[in-house]
Amino acid sequence: MNKKLLLAGAVAVAGFFTLTAFDGKTLAQQKEEIASAVTAKLEMLRTEKTAECDTRVQTESTTRIETWKAEMAAMPTPAPGKGGVKKGGTKGPKVDPLPVVPPPAKIDPKKDKMEGGTKIEEKKAKMEGESPSTDKKKKKMGGGGN
Repeated sequence: MNKKLLLAGAVAVAGFFTLTAFDGKTLAQQKEEIASAVTAKLEMLRTEKTAECDTRVQTESTTRIETWKAEMAAMPTPAPGKGGVKKGGTKGPKVDPLPVVPPPAKIDPKKDKMEGGTKIEEKKAKMEGESPSTDKKKKKMGGGGN
């Protein structure tokens, strides 16, 4: 009988702890509480990090402005000349003129036909100033030569 009493007492204690541990909340209510706690912590961390970032940016910008001011103060100021400040001209920068290229010589198309220059090689040779060989012309025309 002692064993039964001890076992019943243990079950009662375990049941008591089980029922009181969760305050009678359901699983959905517990998950909501956890989610709200996590959201609150994240929001707090976000505002903390934003404030840290803002202070870092502010200090960096302040140091850069101070160094720029020091550099500007260290630069020598140009001394004004005899007539005060020179005004810039209205003209743009001076540009060299383009070289003059003579127009290409006109080629008479009738002259090419009369000379029988229908081949591209002969035309190129004429353009370069070389005269095509007369032997080729004679062979082409079929005339007999010496």
